[in-house]
Amino acid sequence: MVTVRPLDLPDFSNPPVAETVLSVQFDRLSAIRTAHFGLFWGELRDRFPETAEQVELPSVIERQPDQLQPSVGIQFEALEAPPSPRFWFVNKDGTELIQLQRDRFLKNWRKTGETDSYPRYERIRQGFDSDLECFLKFVTLNKLGTVRVNQYEVSYVNHIVAGEGWKTHSEIERVFTCWRQPIATHPGQVQDLAFRARYPIYNKDGIFVGRLYATLQSATRLTDGTPMFVFDLTARGQCVDGIDFFDLGRECIVRSFAEFTTPTMHHIWGRRR
Repeated sequence: MVTVRPLDLPDFSNPPVAETVLSVQFDRLSAIRTAHFGLFWGELRDRFPETAEQVELPSVIERQPDQLQPSVGIQFEALEAPPSPRFWFVNKDGTELIQLQRDRFLKNWRKTGETDSYPRYERIRQGFDSDLECFLKFVTLNKLGTVRVNQYEVSYVNHIVAGEGWKTHSEIERVFTCWRQPIATHPGQVQDLAFRARYPIYNKDGIFVGRLYATLQSATRLTDGTPMFVFDLTARGQCVDGIDFFDLGRECIVRSFAEFTTPTMHHIWGRRR
């Protein structure tokens, strides 16, 4: 699929993106077994020679508030097969990662060195589509069921490191527009912080299709203790009337990132429009 970047979408020559994730969630494939994951890894092993196992991610569906069902009492799940882990397939330099479980396919790009540059959404999307198609063919060939996608997700993790524009977490106003430091003596300068918010996403016809999650956390860089902010933007939802939720979610994330951050930082990151 060819992805075209909107001409008016904010663009930065050196954005602080440290990781991106594209993910599809689908109805659980009850026929798939751990051995099948190993067979699929065999098809990718030349490009993704490392593997690991993690706990499965829980299934989640974004719904409108009036569709939410309260959970009461204890819920039981009938298992047609023993629990299986979430498998990681990692490339040689650790910059690309495929995650796979019985109801989800994810692909990450990760910045592993200071000189790594963000390869851009269009290239990441192209690689994701190609690897997902490989998995879909594997499922069909091995008669493991039908992949019925019920949820899409795109995430950008930004590491905004102190240096240019700001030096300490108390200078958050230099970086983000969503925080205003009180003028009064009390409570004084902020030392560290955590922020989380969510926003509905609508398509061009005003139909609810998902949500944007924004998470901001103060942190320090492990290598040298430099202050940093970890700013995570995740769009999650469904395709409605043929829309491409990945493209819609990416656009929502990029526009929101530009609104959440200051013109001073935009200049440092080389904003081109």
